[in-house]
Amino acid sequence: MRSILSFTCCVIAFSVASAGVTHAYDSWFERIRPERPLSRLFPASESRAEVSDGFLLGTGSEIIRPLADGRLQIERTRIYTRVRDTETGRIAPLPEPWRARSVLTVLPSLRLIGVDTQLFFKRSGDTVFQGSRLSERHDWLFKVDRTRIAASADGKRLTLESYQARKRTKSETYDYPADAIPFEVVGMFLSVAVERQLDKFDFELLLPGGSTHGVRAETHRTRDLRHYAEGYRIPKSRLVAREPLALVDLKLASPVKYVFFPHHFYMAFSIGEPWKLTMLWGGDPDENLQAFRID
Repeated sequence: MRSILSFTCCVIAFSVASAGVTHAYDSWFERIRPERPLSRLFPASESRAEVSDGFLLGTGSEIIRPLADGRLQIERTRIYTRVRDTETGRIAPLPEPWRARSVLTVLPSLRLIGVDTQLFFKRSGDTVFQGSRLSERHDWLFKVDRTRIAASADGKRLTLESYQARKRTKSETYDYPADAIPFEVVGMFLSVAVERQLDKFDFELLLPGGSTHGVRAETHRTRDLRHYAEGYRIPKSRLVAREPLALVDLKLASPVKYVFFPHHFYMAFSIGEPWKLTMLWGGDPDENLQAFRID
C-alpha cells in the first residue's frame, strides 16, 4: 500500500545526529533556517514520469499549485497499464488501466496539512497471471480505495483514515513531531537541502500510522550514476546524465536497522533547478521502485 501512496517520493527521511564540529552529519532542522517560506522554492509546474511502483508499471504526473497564502497544493497521479510477476519477472498488460490520485496540501514551511488519496483498481486485472490472483500475493488490493491524512488544528498530530466503498474501515491518530518529515513530502525537503547546498544531514522519516525511522543523507554531484545503479533495473540511457545532478543517497541511520534493511534510496535533482526531481530508485531491488522524468 505504501508504494502506491508515495507518488514522487517513495522514500525515506532524516534522523537527528550528534551536534558538534567534529561530526559530519546534523539534523536537517538544525542546518536549515527558513529566512523565507520554504514553499517559495517551488514554482507552478507540471511534470511526467515513467514509474515502477513494485509490481505496478505505468506513468505518473505531478502538478504543483502555489496558493495565494504561501501554501502549496500538489496533485499526483499514477496510471498503471502493466504488472510484473515479482517471482518470475514476467510482465503482463492490465485489461483496464489502474489509476491512483493523491492531493496534498502543505504549509509555507512544508509542514503537511492533509493528503487525500483515491485508488481506482479494477478487479478485471486480478487474474492477469494464470493460476493465481494478484490480491492473493498483495493482500491490500481491493481492501482500501481511499485514504485521508489530516493534521490537527495545532499541527502536532496526524489522523489517518481508510475507506472502502465510502465506508470508513480504520482510523488512527499519531504524533507529528516538529523535527519529523512525512514520507509524502520527503522529496520537497530534499529539494531545499540541494538548493541550500546541504550535502550531509540526517532526518526522521514519519510513515503513515506513526512509525519513525532515522535516515542518513549524503549528496553527490555527478553525471555518472553507474556505481549507484548497480543491482537495479536502470535503463542504460539514464546511467550517464547529460549534466551534473545532485544525487541524494539515503540509507537507514541506525546500524541495527541497516543490518536488516541494507538498501539505499537515490533521488536525483537538477542542480540549477533544485525543485525538479529528475529520477529516483532504490530499496529492495526485487521491488523495483523507480521513476524517471520524461517531460
